[in-house]
Amino acid sequence: MPLSDHEQRLLDEIEQALYAEDPKFASAVRSAGRRSRLRRAIILSTVGVLAGLGLVLVGLMSNLIALSVIGFVLVVASCGLVVRSLRPAGRAPVAEDARTGGNGKARAKSAPPRQNGLRSRMEERLRRRFDES
Repeated sequence: MPLSDHEQRLLDEIEQALYAEDPKFASAVRSAGRRSRLRRAIILSTVGVLAGLGLVLVGLMSNLIALSVIGFVLVVASCGLVVRSLRPAGRAPVAEDARTGGNGKARAKSAPPRQNGLRSRMEERLRRRFDES
């Protein structure tokens, strides 16, 4: 079940607050997740390529063209998975061009992020809940 827009915004704010408060921990968590995803993708792609090549060979030996085509598609999809997982996260060319404005220089943000705004809002909400009950 996907998150609502409000929940997604809250989650993004919590994540930004974590990065602002403890960037060393955030970068360690982020790099550990990438390594495990990359390792999983490489293993899955290797199995996919081997299975696809096996299907191609079996299809060619038994004159079943459809089986060979399925094997070829599996090989291509497995290679695509590795290529996609090797790209740095969040580095889509279209999004980068929109962010830089086409000239290669990043635009300045309109408003600097607040350091403890999220924390104070969450504390205030918690106080209100306890006061109401």
